[in-house]
Amino acid sequence: MQRYFRRHEYGSTTLDDLLGPLSESSGRDLTEWVDQWLRTSQVNTLRPVFELTNDGRYKSFAIEQTAVDEHPVLRNHRLAVGLYSEGPNGLTRSSRVELDVSGARTEVPELVGHPVADLVLVNDDDLTYAKLRLDERSLTTLRERIGAIPDPLARALCWSAAWDMTRDAELPAREWVQLVLAGVDAESEISVVQSLLARVQTALVSYADPTWADTGWTLLADHALKSLEAAAPGSDMQLQWSRTFASAARTEEHAAILRGVLDGSHTFEGLEVDADARWAFLSGLVAIGAAGDTEIDAEAERDATATGIRRAATARALRPTAESKAEAWQLVCRDDEIPNAVHEAMLLGFWHPAQRELTAGYVDRYFEEIGPLWARRPGEIAKNAVQYLFPPVVEPRTIAAADTWLADAVQPAPLRRLVHEGRDGIARALRARERDADEGL
Repeated sequence: MQRYFRRHEYGSTTLDDLLGPLSESSGRDLTEWVDQWLRTSQVNTLRPVFELTNDGRYKSFAIEQTAVDEHPVLRNHRLAVGLYSEGPNGLTRSSRVELDVSGARTEVPELVGHPVADLVLVNDDDLTYAKLRLDERSLTTLRERIGAIPDPLARALCWSAAWDMTRDAELPAREWVQLVLAGVDAESEISVVQSLLARVQTALVSYADPTWADTGWTLLADHALKSLEAAAPGSDMQLQWSRTFASAARTEEHAAILRGVLDGSHTFEGLEVDADARWAFLSGLVAIGAAGDTEIDAEAERDATATGIRRAATARALRPTAESKAEAWQLVCRDDEIPNAVHEAMLLGFWHPAQRELTAGYVDRYFEEIGPLWARRPGEIAKNAVQYLFPPVVEPRTIAAADTWLADAVQPAPLRRLVHEGRDGIARALRARERDADEGL
């Protein structure tokens, strides 16, 4: 890059100008790389495939590469395969092979004869851009020992691979939830914890079989409470676990703790129960019918700020009654006088995973009203409404309704794109739920 900037300083450049210094310093012709990586779409999936001898060694070892049907491009990858085994320092790397992967199958002869590892990590050290798959032995290891991997990058790659497998319906959502709850306490970076917990909630909302999802929410809330009690007072981890507990609370026991935090009868050392925390705990109660208008009005009076007005709007949209949902829908879809910030706050509260049956009837209304709303409201406001209100009703009828709406070519292209994205999310969720339901049989 230094050579590139020196050569072209104070001038304009083309792609070829950039590729010249890159080719010189790498010693490789990058023409094929440009065609594969810069002029194509989607991402490849890399999977380890192997056979074992009777004495537990690799008889064969290869990496299989696949692409989605819509973009069947198999790229060249430079990557490393890491083998991890249990040792005195936890689950550590015992062997590493770096190689070029090309085409549908690439043999890795260097690993033939090597003792079978507890964990096989394709793309060790994160050298390429691809989805990764884990073999069953590696998954078994991670279920029990992901927290024993001392290398944070290796753990991150394992988390990412397991999540991609969940989204692609190869790993049951309940196993993702259980995997995270078994290993998240080993993470010390707050951003990693936040990401993992957000994905757990996504899995419970969209990918888990509804007959198991309530169990999953209880597992999450119970774990959050335990971690909240164990977290360092005043730490970011304590704050994160408090918010997770509030959003996952489902039982009367959970509600009692949230009420106690709000009235001061239940405390956690070092946890600051400021206005933001109070709204989070109150919203958790409102969503499950454990608080209502009286508590919302009192909190709005207590927090008479612009933020308080927005949080109260979200809480009112969260109320689990048919009347409250109808009122919120009317306001966000048809009342053009609502301030933009309040409008967005109400959108955040309309759908809630504990209210599936209550809001299931809004699928048809969504497709009836987004066109007029799009035409009437400013761009960003309409965009937010279309995205937030897309019905997270994971049923074939949502797909059918979206397809019927999309069949009308008159709809504006930006609006069609947003609906396509929502439809694809439901299609993915249906596949994942079917996989998770199979696990429960």
